[in-house]
Amino acid sequence: MHPDTPPRRRVRTVLAAATVGVLAAGTVWLATGTADAATSTVSVSINAGQSLATVGSGLVGANVAIWDGMLADAQTSTLLRNAAVSFVRYPGGSYGDIYHWQTNTAPGGYVAPNTDFDHYMSMVRTAGAQPIVIANYGSGTPQEAADWVRYANVTKGYGVKYWEIGTNFLQYATAMKAVDPTIKIGVVLTTPGYWPDGIVGSGDSADWNDTVMSVVKNTADFGIFHYYPSSSGTSEAAQLAVPPTLASTVSQFRADMAKYATNNPGIFITETNSGAPPSDTQMQALWAADMYLTAAENGVANVDWWNVRNGAGATSTDVTGATDYGDGGIISSGSGAEPPAGTPFATYYGIQMVSHVAGPGDTMVRAASGDAKLTVHAAKRANGNLDVLLLNKDPNNTYQVNLSYSGYSPASSVTVDSFVNRGTGIVTTSQGTATSQTVPPYSLVTVHLHPGGSQSQSPSASTSASRSPSASPSSSRPPSSPPPATGACTATYRTVNAWPGGFQGEITVTAGAAPINGWTTTWTLPGGQSISQVWNGALSTSGSTVTVRNVTWNASLDARASTTFGFLANGTPTTPTIMCASP
Repeated sequence: MHPDTPPRRRVRTVLAAATVGVLAAGTVWLATGTADAATSTVSVSINAGQSLATVGSGLVGANVAIWDGMLADAQTSTLLRNAAVSFVRYPGGSYGDIYHWQTNTAPGGYVAPNTDFDHYMSMVRTAGAQPIVIANYGSGTPQEAADWVRYANVTKGYGVKYWEIGTNFLQYATAMKAVDPTIKIGVVLTTPGYWPDGIVGSGDSADWNDTVMSVVKNTADFGIFHYYPSSSGTSEAAQLAVPPTLASTVSQFRADMAKYATNNPGIFITETNSGAPPSDTQMQALWAADMYLTAAENGVANVDWWNVRNGAGATSTDVTGATDYGDGGIISSGSGAEPPAGTPFATYYGIQMVSHVAGPGDTMVRAASGDAKLTVHAAKRANGNLDVLLLNKDPNNTYQVNLSYSGYSPASSVTVDSFVNRGTGIVTTSQGTATSQTVPPYSLVTVHLHPGGSQSQSPSASTSASRSPSASPSSSRPPSSPPPATGACTATYRTVNAWPGGFQGEITVTAGAAPINGWTTTWTLPGGQSISQVWNGALSTSGSTVTVRNVTWNASLDARASTTFGFLANGTPTTPTIMCASP
């Protein structure tokens, strides 16, 4: 293997020499065209009064690996931020078992330049995400893990809260929490219903989950499983039928923990993708969005995609004739026949669409479809708006969707975000109505609704915006309590995150009683503060005066609609008075 070529696959063990899932090599699929697509009618019902679960701050996560030479590139943090990725796991699957953080080495593996822990933390902070770190329980020691906690949270002040341990859990957890008792540590268990679940090891009286949890009990803060449900040769249609079954897997996993733990530990799925080709085309985009939102509906706190970059595999075509590079990542590494490095795969946009549907504090509600190939998810936003995702899993046919609502009366006009097969980004339009939508073959369509007859802000500007870097992604939706807008526009500020010597701020711009086209915000920096980066806005400064103007896509706001921009700054956070004006 060339030293610049990353290992093709992760193999994360939960038993010695055992894996929950194995990613397969590329498979050639029969291509079918969609030019003569038929149209089918399907009924979808949304019960906004039937709550399923509240979305936490860390639902959308992804893995990075120390063999990824572009881990610390600026494009990595920017793309993760724009996809609303709020957790980033490190140092990469089974590499966690061989990685020694103090020397930045992985005996028997490849470590790319600029992938050490400090570079990783810099990237994660710039992305506005939280880290999840795998302690080396394969070739490391509890002391090595404790020293890592000390370096991260005492020496550097990074505040790394979430850590993962597989075996020797009690020894590692005791040593690590002696350094920082505020950290949260998760234990790796097997995936219910998937090998090696139910297998009793030599010398044990029960399977892995029962054996481990009978010892760990309330010591673990959360339980972890990995989810690669499909095997090589599984059709795309069969793979797309799997995400709804995650509900039963989560239920059994929760029961496995509850048999021994009374502290209601959270559930993290720290590795996932469908597990079989096609690896980076539209099927994975559909699968990812469906899986993340199914996880949210069932109370899963965090799901981490494998991987940000994975490297090219065998090239093939999917059922629509699109080229699949056998990658499994969400961003091209530029290897093999792949597109240029940094090009998002379809999966990236499927994951990005999740934040267009639900964010922290929102409530997943009951939604049902009359056809299994047209899957639906819905979320009641904290501000009272409602977002509905329609997933057309049919590669050949368009769906005419008739929507009905209970517990909610939407205004007829809507804003729609769409990602179609072979698309290069999510497109925002005002197509259709609250009760009628056309969903093309193999596409994802999110319908943004607000209450009929109310003055609630339209989600049109904010739901299509790229998300600011925050551990609690919020720019994909307006704030829950926007200020009264009596002039052309108003602006409010909040501190998203802070650390020694710096902080992250977010400003919400809200139109007044009439639509606006263009806005400008200004405020004065106190001594010791300086702006280092702005996103979703155009920055200019003059002395201590800061001016941020709209960019092209967020210039126009409907009456009382909102959008957000964010920034990183040096210094100690304060609460400035923001002036807002519109041409």
